[in-house]
Amino acid sequence: MKVPERLLWAVETLETRPGERVLEIGCGRGVAVGLLCERSASVTAIDRSATAVKAARERNARHVEAGAAVIEQAELDGGGLPGGPYDKVFAVNVNVFWTRSPAAELAAVKRALAPGGSLHLFYEPPGAAKAQEIAVKVEAALAGSGFTSTTLTHGLLLCLKGELTP
Repeated sequence: MKVPERLLWAVETLETRPGERVLEIGCGRGVAVGLLCERSASVTAIDRSATAVKAARERNARHVEAGAAVIEQAELDGGGLPGGPYDKVFAVNVNVFWTRSPAAELAAVKRALAPGGSLHLFYEPPGAAKAQEIAVKVEAALAGSGFTSTTLTHGLLLCLKGELTP
């Protein structure tokens, strides 16, 4: 299977170091989980879909068995996130952060982040206008929840990196 460019760029952009604890929100079939485990990160992945979680566990069975990956069915705004604290939290194409107020989700992320940790929200919009719309909305949501943000691009791929304001 060819790994989508957005996932390769996301994993590269995270710049994980061995032993870092990473939370993926909306892991889908678990492709990024495997890529991160290969970089010696400890990964917890959540998805609200039981089908996606099953597929992600099957794809990453050896990482789960080795204790490098935990994959659970969970909602981001469902209160506590499994494990933590996390050095990095990320999501790829999770629309809740720009389609409505993500205050509850960002509060959950803040509770899950380790001191000095960061949030990375990646998107693959269909065009430059949509990329701009997403960037503006996510930057505002991050600022409203106490994060400073930096926007990175790779072609049309977009990453909004949020760090808690000291």
